[in-house]
Amino acid sequence: MEKKLEKILVLVTAQKSSLRLIEYGFEVAQSCGGEYHILHVQKGDSLFQSNDSLKLLQNLADYGCRRGGILHLACEGDVAAYIGRFAEAEEVTQVILGQPPAPEGKKGKKKRESEFEKILAALPEGVKVLQYPPAELEQADRRKIG
Repeated sequence: MEKKLEKILVLVTAQKSSLRLIEYGFEVAQSCGGEYHILHVQKGDSLFQSNDSLKLLQNLADYGCRRGGILHLACEGDVAAYIGRFAEAEEVTQVILGQPPAPEGKKGKKKRESEFEKILAALPEGVKVLQYPPAELEQADRRKIG
């Protein structure tokens, strides 16, 4: 029986910190001999909300392509649903994303489902989720990447 090709998907935003996610995704893909995809999904109908986002996306695209990634950019009203459909269509086996934002809200109030939780729920069954930074990565090592 042939072993299934690992397909790594790194979810990025138009932020400089996404360079670390791209680098981590590259390392994961190298370690398992997998195919390496980078996905940015902008909520709404335009990727370029500002000149800053255009420049940041260009930097991420350049860096990701130099690291061997296949870059995908999309606009969608429901970001999490798009990510889930993409992961299913591409037969993604592992997804890498950043740490979720700190919880908001006051005690006793019903907490809205975060975008992070929606993404996790939208992923196909069996997809392994890796968060960056991984727990074992020391603070000193984090500063070396981007």
